[in-house]
Amino acid sequence: MKLAKALKTKNRLASKISHLMNDVRTNNSLPNESKKEVNVSELMEEIRQLTNQLIQLKIKIFVASAPIREHILRISELKSETAFLKSISTVRGKIMERTYGGAQMIEYEASITKEEVTKRINECEEEIDKLQEEIDEHNYTTEIE
Repeated sequence: MKLAKALKTKNRLASKISHLMNDVRTNNSLPNESKKEVNVSELMEEIRQLTNQLIQLKIKIFVASAPIREHILRISELKSETAFLKSISTVRGKIMERTYGGAQMIEYEASITKEEVTKRINECEEEIDKLQEEIDEHNYTTEIE
């Protein structure tokens, strides 16, 4: 199985486990006169089995992704930096603002300009795209057990 397919399988397993857990939560304790729609004990056993499969698959994915792990971590940090940059106020000049006493003209100065922020965001996004292409290539060509 290719690493890309293993990642999709991992997500499907995790989703199935989550749905089963929800079924257990909603069906474990019911009024005596209620008709039980599911067998909670069987669901718990299925959750245990699927969880073991998920663990084994995650281990294989972890091992197979070693050559690109630095890319994965770098993308995560670049996305964090991009989110941070997008949150920075770059307001400059005189702005009329409401205050408790009415309204007041306030002059702002930004240490980092909008242009600088935009330039760095674009650099981050370009690097993310480049790294993601390399990750995708690895995922589609790497075979796991």
